[in-house]
Amino acid sequence: MRYRFVDEVLALDLGAHPRIEVAKTFAPGDAFSGPLGPDRLPNALVLELLAMTGGHLAFRHGGARRVPLLLKVPECRFEGVARSGQRLRAVASLEGTSTLSEDAGMAEARAEVFAGDTRVAAGRLLYLCVAVPGVALAAFPDDGRVKRAPEVDA
Repeated sequence: MRYRFVDEVLALDLGAHPRIEVAKTFAPGDAFSGPLGPDRLPNALVLELLAMTGGHLAFRHGGARRVPLLLKVPECRFEGVARSGQRLRAVASLEGTSTLSEDAGMAEARAEVFAGDTRVAAGRLLYLCVAVPGVALAAFPDDGRVKRAPEVDA
């Protein structure tokens, strides 16, 4: 997979207030070109980082039993510029979850992306989390390329 949207899990708390913090650096020259310059990350990639961060938290919070599918982005603001080669930090917290059936549920997350101390984007994201019959999602091997922080259960 060419684009990995999480290079490192910096923190993961699955306790009373589920939260995750991840880091990502998009390599320079990674085919970013457009009217705003070759080193500026397109907002679509920043939005994808928001979505992947919230989805990763929803997946882990649900015991790695359901795949979170981005259903809707009711709120999203782009407040700054992210550049290739710059280490980005994304933070997400779960605002709520609900069970629809034994195999499906909903999750709502708030997420932010930072370049240094500057907030680049923030959004609220809704996920439909569904089981995939016949697939043990938690059994997929870690290829070792993503550094993981220890989990905190409260």
